Amino acid sequence: MKILMLSDLYPPLLGGIETHVQSLSRGLTKRRHKVAICTIRQGNSAKYEEKEGIKIHRLRGFFQRVPFLYKDPARKWHPPARDWLITRELAKIIKQEKPDIIHAHSWIIYSTLPLKEDFKIPLVVTLHGYDFFCPRRTLMKGNTICDEPFARNCISCVRQPYGWLRAIPAYYGVKINRNRLKSVDKFIAVSSFVKEAHIKHLGISDKQIVVTTSFYDPATDRGEKRAEELPDEFILFVGWLMPHKGVDVLIEAYQKLNTEIKLLVIGIEQPDYHYPSTGNILVVKNAPHDVVMQAMSKCRFAVFPSIFPEPCGTVLFEAMSQKKAVIASHTGGMKDIVVHGETGILVPPNDSDKLAEAIYRLLQNWEMASEMGRRGYERFIANYTPDVVIPKIIDVYDSLL
Repeated sequence: MKILMLSDLYPPLLGGIETHVQSLSRGLTKRRHKVAICTIRQGNSAKYEEKEGIKIHRLRGFFQRVPFLYKDPARKWHPPARDWLITRELAKIIKQEKPDIIHAHSWIIYSTLPLKEDFKIPLVVTLHGYDFFCPRRTLMKGNTICDEPFARNCISCVRQPYGWLRAIPAYYGVKINRNRLKSVDKFIAVSSFVKEAHIKHLGISDKQIVVTTSFYDPATDRGEKRAEELPDEFILFVGWLMPHKGVDVLIEAYQKLNTEIKLLVIGIEQPDYHYPSTGNILVVKNAPHDVVMQAMSKCRFAVFPSIFPEPCGTVLFEAMSQKKAVIASHTGGMKDIVVHGETGILVPPNDSDKLAEAIYRLLQNWEMASEMGRRGYERFIANYTPDVVIPKIIDVYDSLL
């Protein structure tokens, strides 16, 4: 089977979607499918290359040429609107690659939909989050889950991260394009919460969406690793260094504890937020994945206190693969992954007191944390490896051919 994978961003850029697309493409290639990837070209990256049997086409559209559109010039994602130059390039690549399936991830789908009638190739879209009805992508209004997407106050909400010049077109781009998504043949939601949110807010049929989680492939970390100095004992957080990931709540909870065990925060830096190392809180920014996994293997346990409804949470799989107990927020897709009291502890989001209690509980009971880590590993092997998840995605492809 020939699969054309479409993604706004792709490694070496770091991020959950980028890593998922890369791992899925590798897994499909190992199973003797042919994979080509189309992504947005960043900086001076190669326009075309082949890695591990995967063809990588990097496209530069109109919007990427407008400098003020992006706060971070190293991450020029596709905006929530059609880019005519991207559509034109995609048409050429589709003719060249002749895929049996097109599998899209995030807003690059908006430049793909106009080609569907011409090529009549089955189109699959993975729902990694809330991009198609929340231009801010967090589904949050203040510190609570937003239940009114497409309302006018969305613009003022989006203004905070984007600014007025970007907020208005982002809001109207998502709003205008929502009905065009109904021409997608199949949606893959990464959690039951994501599926329910799309049925509710976009009116997509239950039969049009299948829930298939993301996964983590430990084989990707078997290469050469660089030595990294890590504390002797520490609690670990990994994620974007942003408030909606719960970084502030975690720091507040940790400061309520009387412990010498350090808190190690590893994350992708954001221009609007700054988290410096202070005292026993060590902050490591933009670390490569091998360093993240070294920290996962060495930590006492991992904490993922997202305030927003985390769609899935690949970092949970990474921690479970290292037999670590996890503390996570009882929200979004994390409720599907963590079995409370068995593989970890679920706490209310944005509650530093409850989070501090959970951290203290695992610090005081090493045997409990170890047993949770063991059970979490069993759950990881049974549900979240490539051998379990990729065949389910292939079944989706087969159902459309």
